[in-house]
Parts: sequence; C-alpha cells; structure tokens
Amino acid sequence: MTIRVTPTHGTLGAEVSGVSLRQLEDTSLATIEDAFNEYGVLVFPDQQLTQGEQVEFALRFGKIEINGEYTLSARNEVTGFGPGPVIVQVSNVDPNGVHIKDANHPLTRLRVGNEGWHSDSSFKPHAAKASILAAQELPTKGGNTEFADMRAAFDALTDDEKLFLRPLRAWHSIRYSNASIGASEEEPTDDPREMPGAEHALVHTHPVTGRPSLFIGRHACAIRGMEIDVAQDLLARLLADACRPPRIYSHKWRVGDVLVWDNRCVLHRVTPWDLAERRVLRHVRVAGESEEGAAPKPQPVAASTDI
Repeated sequence: MTIRVTPTHGTLGAEVSGVSLRQLEDTSLATIEDAFNEYGVLVFPDQQLTQGEQVEFALRFGKIEINGEYTLSARNEVTGFGPGPVIVQVSNVDPNGVHIKDANHPLTRLRVGNEGWHSDSSFKPHAAKASILAAQELPTKGGNTEFADMRAAFDALTDDEKLFLRPLRAWHSIRYSNASIGASEEEPTDDPREMPGAEHALVHTHPVTGRPSLFIGRHACAIRGMEIDVAQDLLARLLADACRPPRIYSHKWRVGDVLVWDNRCVLHRVTPWDLAERRVLRHVRVAGESEEGAAPKPQPVAASTDI
C-alpha cells in the first residue's frame, strides 16, 4: 500500500490512509512522524486496533504515561485517586459496564471540564507529548473531538504581544479548573497556585520543528508575577482568540478511527452529546520530557479525566 497524507482545510490536521497501524513498517513510521510534527493531529480511519496494538502504536512515539484513576464510594462519591491502567476508557460507561446517563453523576461532572479547551497533563511537571484515542462506541450525534492549533495562534499575534508573552510562566492546575466550574466538590482557592499543579512557559518552542506556540488552556489559571484577576483575564482572552477558524479541526468519529495528536502545540475538547447514548473511546498517553527552566512545586498531582 502507498501511504497518503491528506491535510484538512485548516491550519492543522491530516488524514493518513494506505497504512495499517498493526503492521507498521519503518518507512511508514518515518512518514507518520513527519506528518505528526507538521500537522499536529493525525486521523487514521478504520484501524480497529486491539488494546495491545494501540499500546504498541503509542510506544512508537515514546514512553507511556501512567494515568490516574478516580475511585467511587458505594454512594457514588469520589473518594480519591491512584495509579490507573495504561489504557484509560473515556466514556459514559463505568468500569462495571453500567451506562451512566445522569448528568449529576460524579464521573459525569468530572468530565464536563473536557468540553473546555485543554492540553493533556499540562497540570503535571512533565506535560504529555502525545495522546492516542481509539473509537469503540459512538453516539448518533455530538461527541466530536475538536482541536485548536496553538502554533498558528502564536503566529497571529502582533510582534509586541509575542515579545510580552515569551518570558511569562503560567500555573496549570486541574484541581483548580475543575473546582472553578463545579466539576468537583472542592472549592477553588483565591490563589490557584495554592492548589496542586505545575508551572510551564506560556510560549513553547517545539523540540523538533522549532515553531513557537502558546501553551494555554483551561488548566492555566495564574501567571508568575501577575495579579490573579489580570492573569486570568489575559489567559481567557488568549484562549478565545486562539481557538477560532481556520485554526480549528473538528473530528466526527467513526468506529475504528484512531487519532494521535501533539499536546505540545495543540489543544482539544469534546463537544456535548446525549448521555442517553453510549460513547466509549480508549485513551493512551505518551509521556513528555522535562521542560528546561521549569519550576514545579513539590505537590501531589491529581488524576486526569482529560479526553
């Protein structure tokens, strides 16, 4: 088969055809890596990967990040989190196969935050490099995964804005972002930096392409040396301006689809769907490397419910 890479009409994203991810040759892998670095989001239709094959594909991009997993009490209250499996099921079906239709269920509330733009594991000292998502069951409408190009968003800034933003460092906390939108029982603190998280440069330089990009999203909640309200206004404005066409790609899932995206320069979110319908996807995350100059606080890190 001849591998084909077909770009979307936006500034990011491409569909890759003519390749089987379960029988990936080195020459095809090189083409995929080049496309990954160029387009940020790759769509592989009709792959139908097993769990093991999905992990094997993820390992082509680096080491696997072990996600956390929330635990529930008998009263359906979130009681804590701990190490989870390599593959995380992202769905409205619980580990026992029970279809969750209640919008007030604690796991549903936790995942509401995924409707906001974010980058996987930005709240950890080492933010994720890549994410691989595979579709198993899908609703008849809604439940798309959308992506936003933070490279193009940076390019669209004025020279003065780029100069101002480059030295800034932002605090990312999923605990704060979830508390702020009522996705958990926790109350947000007045200073987000008092809640577990990690600090990252607001402008990243891609280690392969050298392209600068904004590193923002819903977990970014404070900026070093800046008043909290001023920082949050700035972050909200940057996010609203960044996540607009033509810097957007919205993927309508088909069973068997596999998507891989670069968390270092791409944000994503899920669109709402009717909880009366099942939506089941398998998620594997590739760990990132340490950021030069980062200064994360020595605090425990919350488990992720990112999609």
